[in-house]
Amino acid sequence: MCSAPSRIRISLAAAVLCLASVAVGCGEKASPVGPGSASGTATTGGSVTAAQESTADAALLAQASAGHLSPAILTSRGWSCFEPIPNRIVCSHPNQGFPPFADPPPDDRPASFSFFIFDSTDRFVGTELLLRSDLYKGQVCESTGGTYDFVPVIGYYECIHTLGA
Repeated sequence: MCSAPSRIRISLAAAVLCLASVAVGCGEKASPVGPGSASGTATTGGSVTAAQESTADAALLAQASAGHLSPAILTSRGWSCFEPIPNRIVCSHPNQGFPPFADPPPDDRPASFSFFIFDSTDRFVGTELLLRSDLYKGQVCESTGGTYDFVPVIGYYECIHTLGA
């Protein structure tokens, strides 16, 4: 027979596992309207799963928000970073890439992209989410409370989630 403290530990462990599975099942992958990784699909063969990637992103976001992450550090970890406009450095997850600059945009382009954004002094600004134009249905950008901004040169709608928003 289990003692009361053992039953509490077992119940707590079961509750944590249950909540973790619910959180994984309710990620933004099904309806990409919040910041996060755009490439998070569960895979096999030793690849990173969506849950592992989401946890890694959360840890990186915490480091970035605390000022302990820079484009140079991300680049050393396999990310790609570039400065598309002055004073904005955009960093893409390993193997995610960037949207193509094409007019018209290709039909087979990814549904969404998720980036980390820094200013020219390597200060973390926030995250950026891009949604393909045919998938954008008027979703609200959480940090502005308004609609996403359309970026015609890439054919995606953009929402930037800044710190504190």
